[in-house]
Amino acid sequence: MIPDYLAGLVAAVLSYVAPGFLPPSLRGPVCPNHRGRMIPVILGTAVTASLCIVMVVGFAGDAIGGRTEFAWLWTIVALVLVYAAGRYDDLQAERHRGVVAQLALLAKGRVTSGILKLVAALAAALVWVLATRSPMARAVVGVPLIAGSCNLWNLLDVAPGRSGKFFLMVAIPMGALRRSTLVAAGIGAVVGILWSDLEERAMLGDAGANVLGLVAGIGMFDRLGLVGLWVALAGVVALHVLSETVTLSRIIRAVPPLRWLDDLGRVRDAQSEDSTST
Repeated sequence: MIPDYLAGLVAAVLSYVAPGFLPPSLRGPVCPNHRGRMIPVILGTAVTASLCIVMVVGFAGDAIGGRTEFAWLWTIVALVLVYAAGRYDDLQAERHRGVVAQLALLAKGRVTSGILKLVAALAAALVWVLATRSPMARAVVGVPLIAGSCNLWNLLDVAPGRSGKFFLMVAIPMGALRRSTLVAAGIGAVVGILWSDLEERAMLGDAGANVLGLVAGIGMFDRLGLVGLWVALAGVVALHVLSETVTLSRIIRAVPPLRWLDDLGRVRDAQSEDSTST
């Protein structure tokens, strides 16, 4: 288990440092953060690259040992799907916030980058559920749970380090409950890039937030029974409803333990954030 954490951490750090040696045109977009500072959106690439590296190593290890376990490769497909859609959204000059707003535009015949992210999340969830050959009863709830988790972490990604912290809050107990290379590598990857996010030297972007949500969703799907999956899905749906009304930021700022976690390690800033994103 420890090697999985370390592999994710080391791979994330290397993936974060590597773009510094590339020409500026290949380093990724530079976007304003919540306070208007222009910083590179490269941490999502670092997290995704680190997870894919760990999956490739796992597949190679099984192949050398005489086993062919294609779940490693299907995991990479799912990761790349949500990363690519998020990356595309990160590159857009005009972005629309909120699931309801996205669906309203779709009803008018306009396909936004947010809709593409939702489709990619559903496709990635379906890939994973089919790859695990889960019973239909679990698949029916698992696909929307994993897809909803992808977007939930996107909703959280409006303040430095918030997505990463809430990922760790969910993933660490899951990792303790049951061994998982993907979850462990995800924890290591977030630990490897979290300080850069908190210091506002770089951002996860939608690409990175979607990937963290995918890993969290897969982790829940692999560990929960059927009743637990329905409860988790209800929670994800409820948080989406709150994000469209009260907003998640207001809830986080109103609850002292969550506010403390949100502020931990961040650069001091009195400016409030809007938590609606898709």
